[in-house]
Amino acid sequence: MTHETASDLLPPEWFTRAVNAPCESRYVDAAGAAIHYLSWNRHETDKPGLVLAHGFRAHARWWSFIAPFLTERFRVVALDFGGMGDSGNRDQYTHENYARDLLAVIDDAGFDRPAVVGHSFGGRQVLQMCAAHPECVGRAIVVDSFFHLHDGEPRIRAQELRPKKIYPTYEAARARFRLIPPENRAAGYVINYIAEHSIKRVDDGYTWKFDDTKPRLAVHHNVSGMLARMVTPVSIVYGDASAIVSHEHAAELVALIPNCHGPIAIPESHHHVMLDQPLSLVAALRALLY
Repeated sequence: MTHETASDLLPPEWFTRAVNAPCESRYVDAAGAAIHYLSWNRHETDKPGLVLAHGFRAHARWWSFIAPFLTERFRVVALDFGGMGDSGNRDQYTHENYARDLLAVIDDAGFDRPAVVGHSFGGRQVLQMCAAHPECVGRAIVVDSFFHLHDGEPRIRAQELRPKKIYPTYEAARARFRLIPPENRAAGYVINYIAEHSIKRVDDGYTWKFDDTKPRLAVHHNVSGMLARMVTPVSIVYGDASAIVSHEHAAELVALIPNCHGPIAIPESHHHVMLDQPLSLVAALRALLY
């Protein structure tokens, strides 16, 4: 192993401090599914609420090195959507069910019109919830989320839909961990942390935590009309090298959504902004939220 690679795998003090910050693991029922979420400072009831929502087939721990930097001003929680992370599975995955996941966590956390931040798939679900339940959210921040604004736009690449496998050892599963899309500038210690919390033990070995037994939620319809009717204040953030959200797409979102701020590009970042540039994302969220 080279010195450069060893340094890449050694977590810096700020990262270790963040992921070791005390947080409580909780479950709440959302229309029959046990939804898991993390709460960092539940006792600080004088602070407003902040909800963090992950991307497709990800989990709440994608926010573990982001959330502690926001607790000075907010009570912070991060959820696992149904069928992902440590949450229970559903018979069917719909926008309405994902909204129920978010609303159940907001209610269980005791939040009144919290700010909600969503990455990628999570950003789409956040705005779907804002459109259906605007009275429940104070403001929304969307991080590198693509929205189908025109009929005939390309569908998500087929590799996202491949079924998961069972591996004989944790090491074998860890060796197969991949980000989708694969482009990233994340440090090795970040990838190691995310991978560790993406794998679970099953009878025959080790596999990924997400549910792949049900059809994937279709997200390919034109949502421009829904976004144009939004009343919730929204901010758009994206990675400046993202393969998912171009500057043009981000700018089109800002122009389409009423009361929308941005777009704000995170330098030197691909799609997985919190992995590539976690401290830059913290700075952007603080500037938008504080």
